[in-house]
Amino acid sequence: MNAASSLSGLKQSLSTFWNERNKREQNMLLAGLVVVVLGLVYALFIDPALSGRKDLEKKLPALRQQAAEVQAMARDASTATPKTGGIVPAMTKESIEASLARNGLKAQNVAVTGEMAKLQLNNASFAGTVDWLLDMQRTARVSVVDANVEAQAQPDTVNASLTLRQQKSEQSP
Repeated sequence: MNAASSLSGLKQSLSTFWNERNKREQNMLLAGLVVVVLGLVYALFIDPALSGRKDLEKKLPALRQQAAEVQAMARDASTATPKTGGIVPAMTKESIEASLARNGLKAQNVAVTGEMAKLQLNNASFAGTVDWLLDMQRTARVSVVDANVEAQAQPDTVNASLTLRQQKSEQSP
């Protein structure tokens, strides 16, 4: 009952305050109240929405670019994974050298034993080497077991010592 009596007392005080004012003062107080309410509505609801929209408009091009990059990487990843079920010919010194030649590379030394291969590339293009490794991963199911890559003074030029392993091709039962 204490809360109800204090609410009743507050209502009585506001009513007395309001009735003591003349019509002009009441209109001024109402106008001030409307301005305060509109200011609060703007500060709490409209301004955050507008500034959030501006921030999103600024970030949207970068987010679209990132989404495009992610989609491109997903496409690359799906094409880079080896297809199961196919028989891949065994890796030979000749097949490695031919593949290197198609990508504009020449190995100083190639040694193939079973499903492992070691090769040395001197003064080779780094981008060409990476492209060749991606091609080998897709077409011959070759993965890099060990790599030692040293950058050279000339841009995009490296010395690389690579150990590759060919995954066993799946045989049908």
